[in-house]
Amino acid sequence: MKSRPRQSGVALITAVLVVSLATIAATSVLDSGHLSVQRTATLQDSEKAWWYAMGVEDLVRLYLKRDAEDNDTDALNEAWAKPIDYLPVEQGFVSGALVDQQGLFNLNNLGVQDPELFQTYQEQFERLLSAIPDVDPFLARPLAQAIRDWIDADQEPTVPDGAEDSEYLVLDPGYRAANQPMQSVTELLAMRGMTREHYVRIRPFVTALPQAPSPINVNTAPPEVLRSLVVNPSPGFENFLRRREQQPAEAITDLNDEGVFSPEDADSSMLTVSSRFFQMQAQATVGNGRVALYSLIFRPSSGTPIVISRNTDSE
Repeated sequence: MKSRPRQSGVALITAVLVVSLATIAATSVLDSGHLSVQRTATLQDSEKAWWYAMGVEDLVRLYLKRDAEDNDTDALNEAWAKPIDYLPVEQGFVSGALVDQQGLFNLNNLGVQDPELFQTYQEQFERLLSAIPDVDPFLARPLAQAIRDWIDADQEPTVPDGAEDSEYLVLDPGYRAANQPMQSVTELLAMRGMTREHYVRIRPFVTALPQAPSPINVNTAPPEVLRSLVVNPSPGFENFLRRREQQPAEAITDLNDEGVFSPEDADSSMLTVSSRFFQMQAQATVGNGRVALYSLIFRPSSGTPIVISRNTDSE
């Protein structure tokens, strides 16, 4: 008779435990289902954002083709050079910009085999880095030589500050020099002497184009890059720098006639007023999805521009 209350208490506890477990299981299933729904919705939003970004890329290629058909120069006063801060689309917006890559210093220029030409590009690189705030000017020469060794096919370090496989294999983890033209500016981070702090400051002024050596567009180059082309800026150079957005150069010969560049500055082969390489930087946001697309585009002398490479990040 005395065991019945005890048995009833055990049964009650068991029932409460079963109900609690069932409640926890049901809550877990509901939470899991809710997360799955959210995950699926985010994936759908990201997919839509991707196609919006691809649509921007197609539009940019068409626009670059028409621009080449309309004029022979590229400058900052043209419509392609104006960024789009906000363009509404269904459930979101897109933004982006088109950056002339020939307005930047091509790091692959430092891979030239001719010693005199390498010296010319090395000096230009030194002037560029000396013009960038908070960059150690003494970094320029060893970095230029390390870049040359990173690109060339041999294992002979450029004297005195070059770096080949022997410099990198002793690191942990070790690796080898690429021994080919740079595919991305991020390769700088793997080179001897480079720090992330310096990389962040240098990055806006350099590029890695497959065509080397490549000339710099004097109409679109940032002031730091344009100044790297001259040894001692003349009054004519300073005047051009001030007026070029409203009055871009139509021919390099005009600049030489105006005294913008002197004989000791960059020669005509290093300069241009038109461009072939552009980078599209597009961001598309739809709902909870976001995609950033970075496309390197080559515009031939005729025909439709070609996408050489794409890089993305998404959330």
